[in-house]
Amino acid sequence: MKVVLFDLDGTLHDDPRVTDYYARILEEDMPGGTGRGLRDEVTDVIQGNHPAARPGCFVEPTLGIAINAPHWTAETAVDWVGNPVSLPSDLPPGPIRHDGALRYLGDHWQIIGALAARRGADARSLREAFVRARRFANDPSTTLIRSESLDEVLQRLSQGRRLLLATNTTEELARPLVQRLNMRPTFEVIRFDAHKPAGCAELIAHAKEQWNTAPSEVLVIGDNLWNDLLPPAEQGCRTVHIDPLGMDLSRRWSSARFDNFSAFAAALKEIPDGI
Repeated sequence: MKVVLFDLDGTLHDDPRVTDYYARILEEDMPGGTGRGLRDEVTDVIQGNHPAARPGCFVEPTLGIAINAPHWTAETAVDWVGNPVSLPSDLPPGPIRHDGALRYLGDHWQIIGALAARRGADARSLREAFVRARRFANDPSTTLIRSESLDEVLQRLSQGRRLLLATNTTEELARPLVQRLNMRPTFEVIRFDAHKPAGCAELIAHAKEQWNTAPSEVLVIGDNLWNDLLPPAEQGCRTVHIDPLGMDLSRRWSSARFDNFSAFAAALKEIPDGI
């Protein structure tokens, strides 16, 4: 490995208070009481108790259906109470596109956003709630939750390697968190508003141009299969899935899988120096 590319939210930083704040804003501010019970519904999805949606599925908010796509191609669909329904007639054949109408439930942010969209939240209200949640995380009065293993992992992986960081959040909203985390050693490249998954290819190309690095020499570490890991894996990169939602227990879609960042840190300790 010559380059290690990290995701930020859910990987290097994971604070459930922030995503709960996001859900609470939507629950309280959606008009006509349509947000009522949103946080409970999110919990049901995460715990596997929802009749239709689960982590790793896709949701078509307008139709109110959940779509099962275990191989990234839509196979079956159910309505919001779990009854089988037909797949949308306008769904293109082949692998589901990242720029289509379907919402992937790949992390807490995406689960909350998709469930709120099904209840009628539009893009503007989702964005406003997201911005408020990010500012809550950035506020110095919000106690910072920082992994005890963060510096150790970065130090270990930086030995003879270049560290890169990519987040889809804009610089205005993400840089204050990066600064608060005060991560050492520092990253050679930090890409805000990275437009992952498409932006992953750009960063991998950047590594090749700058350091003559082949995709097989790049390790990508993230928590979202759809956004962070699948596109780099398709290019030949190795991947580590931080998987607190248990979406890929069989490690089918990644080179390695861990329940959380602490488990990944513990595994690194078992690897001899120089590897």
